[in-house]
Amino acid sequence: MQASQDRLWLSGEEGWRGRAKQSSEGTSDLPESWNTPSEKSSTGWLRQTLRPVGIKILFPLAWSPFFLLITAVPLALPNRTPVDDQITAAGFFAVSWLLILIPLFLIRYSQPTDVVSIHTLPLDWPTFALASAIFGLHLAIHPALGWLSYALFWIAWFRTYGMIRDVVTSPAGRWLLPIDSSDWKSSAHIREGWQIKSEFWTSGPIAVLNADSGQITLTGVSRGNDRFISIALIGPSGFVHDPFADPSSRTKLSEPQVMNSGLDWPSRLLPA
Repeated sequence: MQASQDRLWLSGEEGWRGRAKQSSEGTSDLPESWNTPSEKSSTGWLRQTLRPVGIKILFPLAWSPFFLLITAVPLALPNRTPVDDQITAAGFFAVSWLLILIPLFLIRYSQPTDVVSIHTLPLDWPTFALASAIFGLHLAIHPALGWLSYALFWIAWFRTYGMIRDVVTSPAGRWLLPIDSSDWKSSAHIREGWQIKSEFWTSGPIAVLNADSGQITLTGVSRGNDRFISIALIGPSGFVHDPFADPSSRTKLSEPQVMNSGLDWPSRLLPA
C-alpha cells in the first residue's frame, strides 16, 4: 500500500486527470535553465500534482444558487411555510453561502499552504458586506431595501463565481527538488531578491518572493526520510498553484532561483 501511494505522490490519482484535466495534467514546463531529471541524471526538479480544486467545489457550487433563489420565496409568498417565514428564508440563505465557504475552506486547508483566514477566501466580501448592511437597514427605513439587498447578494454571488472560476482553472501543483537538509543554507542557496523566512531547512516556509498574481514560496517538504525544497505560487485567496503556469510568476522565475543541484530522486517516488 505504501509503495503504491509513493508512486502516486507526484502524479496524483488517475481520477483527478479524468475530472479536471486543466489542473492535473502537465500544464507547464520548467524554463530550459532549470535542471530536470534526464536519461543521464536523476537530479533536478519534478512537478507534483495536487488535488484539483474543482473536484470538490463544483457540486456544492451548483446547488448554492438554488438555495439563494428560494430564499425569496417565503418572503414573496408569506404564511405558506410550516415555520416562521423569516426563519425559513434565513435558513435557505445561510445554506446558499455555506455551500461555498465550507468546501473552499476545507479544500484550501488540505493544500500545503499556511493561509487560514476566512476573509481571504475567493468571495466578493465588499459586495456581500454592503448587501448585509442594507438588509439591516430595511427594517428601520423601508421594506424595499430588503429587495435591493437581495439583488446585491446575487451580484456578490456571480462575482464570487468568477473568483472561484479563476482558482479552479489555475493548475494546482508545485515543483520539488530532493536535497540534503543538513547542508541547506538559505542565504547561500537562494538567489537575491527573496525574503528569507528561515536560514536553515525547515518543514514549512523558507523564503517568499512577491509576484503580480500572488506570492511565490520556497517551502521545506518531507516524505518519509527524504527532504525536499518545493516552489509554488500562493494566490491571493491562499490556494496553491503551479508557478510556471502563471505568466507573471514564470517571468520572475526565468532563471533558476535555487543554487543547489539537489540529490538523486528516490526511485520509489518516481511514477511508474
